[in-house]
Amino acid sequence: MKKWLYGAGALVLLTAIGGALYLRTPAGPHFNAAAAKEAAESYDARIIRDAYGVPHIFGVTDADTAFGFGYAHAEDDFATIQDTLIAARGMTSQYKGKETAPQDYLYDLFKVKESVAAGYETEVSADAQTIARAYAAAMNLYGAEHPDEVLPGVMPVTEQDVLAGFAWATPFFYRLDGYLQDLFAAEDRPNVSPWAQQSSELGLPEAVRGSNAFAVAPSRSADGHTRLVGNSHQPLVGPYAWYEAHLVSEQGMNTLGATFPGVPIMAQGVTPNLAWTHTVNRPDLIDIYALEVDDEDKPAKYMLDGEWADFDRSKSKFRVKLAGPFSLPVTRDVLWSEHGPVLSTPSGHYALRYAGMARLEEGGPVQNLGALDQWLAMNKATNMGEWREAVEARGVLSFNIVYGDKEGNIGSVYNARMPRRIEGPEWEEILPGDKSELIWDDFRPTSDLPQLWNPDCGWVFSANATPFAITDAACNNERAAFSATFGIEDRVTNRSRRALTLIEDDKSITREELLSFRADTKYAPESTLMKFVVELVTTETEDPRVRQAQEILRNWDGDTNKFSRGAALAVITGTRALGYEYTETEADPMEVLGQTANDLMDKFGRLDPEWGEVNRIVRGDVSAPLDGAPDVLRAIYADRDGVAKDGVMNAFAGDSHIFIADWAPDGSLRVDSIHNYGSATLDETSPHYADQVELFANGGYKPVAMTLEAVLKEATRDYRPGQGTAD
Repeated sequence: MKKWLYGAGALVLLTAIGGALYLRTPAGPHFNAAAAKEAAESYDARIIRDAYGVPHIFGVTDADTAFGFGYAHAEDDFATIQDTLIAARGMTSQYKGKETAPQDYLYDLFKVKESVAAGYETEVSADAQTIARAYAAAMNLYGAEHPDEVLPGVMPVTEQDVLAGFAWATPFFYRLDGYLQDLFAAEDRPNVSPWAQQSSELGLPEAVRGSNAFAVAPSRSADGHTRLVGNSHQPLVGPYAWYEAHLVSEQGMNTLGATFPGVPIMAQGVTPNLAWTHTVNRPDLIDIYALEVDDEDKPAKYMLDGEWADFDRSKSKFRVKLAGPFSLPVTRDVLWSEHGPVLSTPSGHYALRYAGMARLEEGGPVQNLGALDQWLAMNKATNMGEWREAVEARGVLSFNIVYGDKEGNIGSVYNARMPRRIEGPEWEEILPGDKSELIWDDFRPTSDLPQLWNPDCGWVFSANATPFAITDAACNNERAAFSATFGIEDRVTNRSRRALTLIEDDKSITREELLSFRADTKYAPESTLMKFVVELVTTETEDPRVRQAQEILRNWDGDTNKFSRGAALAVITGTRALGYEYTETEADPMEVLGQTANDLMDKFGRLDPEWGEVNRIVRGDVSAPLDGAPDVLRAIYADRDGVAKDGVMNAFAGDSHIFIADWAPDGSLRVDSIHNYGSATLDETSPHYADQVELFANGGYKPVAMTLEAVLKEATRDYRPGQGTAD
């Protein structure tokens, strides 16, 4: 009996040991900190922080500058960059847990790692490779110097990690995640978007994908200046928050602008010669095919052109965090058809084909890896011709792009890596998967897409609306001139309505007028919210408090300046009932109005507090009132339930990094900018954690230097990463 017990005990012990070994998270690759520091010595970057802590990076080569930029950004926001790196490896759930497991499965389903490895040598230029390598070296140096901030297994960072971040994240800008989630029922819909990993309870993924941009030519400006305003709307923190910097190299780079964590180049900005900014567009870059399979539960074949074709089958392998050093290994099937990756859902099996996806070719899948090369060329262009040639590369998958330069040129491009589809099918619907003629394998040139260059009207703008209403009516493109297969949006935003209203009749636009247009706080009468308000005030009710709220709304003029006494009722009720983008929901509008009225009375003792008491930007110990609201030109997205929780609505997205490029007739350039918080993204002890908040809240801007001499006059810190202090 004792022997049996000993044997049973040994078996239990061995099982426990085996289980522990099975669940223990494997150690990552060896990281040699000394080697990382030695590698960093091959780069010579000078970082000069100005009075606001904005890093101005100077290098002899582009690689030197990219290295310095990576180090400066890591100093200010390493934790967020680190999150982008683990996402770029398909390892988010190993660190974050089961909620992010669908994201890692999609990473494997889209074959990001394999395609980056296969396409690195053939699709990425030597110049872009050196920049990605230098940026990775900066991450490794920072990790070597700050080991306590590094998660186990993250270091070392490679240039492939940097490029994989592009390949993985960029399709979600044109809302690939929304298409994927639509294939699932509400009860089994996975959280598949990297956007939603930040603050999904706020409805963030849809709300922040907007922006404004304005370009005014000398012919339309009051003083003959050329001006471009970049006013992108992003989350205020996290992996899609703007980071401001100035990059200069002796190889032709001098760009003041902003980009995202993990991106080693300015995605938008100003050079001495030209400037550009992005706004989100939504072309049809995704096709979904319903497949007929041989077995619904365990499909091995699918029907194509009347014959059964074999799925390409592989495995997705990732780990899901449990507790401490333990994680659960997960293995799932990955299926590809001739169309692309396949999703098996409760309603059927669907194949996807989308701009930027891997292509199954001889030798393995290859991903579109052109974004870094395109942005690099845009940063180094010296004139409109060179810049437009860079855009023709189609490496950046989507975005409207608005342009201006010192020669007085302005323009707008509805940029997209647009599939070349056959005419006729309803491409925006789910397509039959058994017809190979519906599987496209080429893309349209940029010249086929809507664009305006130097229109006689002298101005263009973008506010995430249809590209056929971006200037005076006489100068717009006609929709009929463009293929229906492009799926170009019909959307008209309140911001676009207001921009047209403000500018169309202004034939001589001053700088002050342009900046006031950018910061406009009104809803147009035709806007969704104002129509919703009309519905609220014309609905009968017996509730005396709701009647009082109706009277306040009846007298509200649609303005969301900080002194408005009707905006709180209107905006909170509207966002609660219709969402942050004011789309239809099933909420009862009158019930929501009653709830909002009660919350305002509880917190403020009245139904019409000033909007600035409610709508605020809070950063550490700083709290400032804000003008603006969702889908006004002064776009502010704040927590719609904040009044009930904390007494105020704290802004989480919208206006963030804003810049104004202003060329005088003699070609001289003035640049002003503002950031919602400051350069120190995460360091609460830094003087730059919240030093721009009040200026931002008041609608102000700061001048930014573009030359070494001017930067040195404002320098607060001057240093070379890994090499001590500059002379």
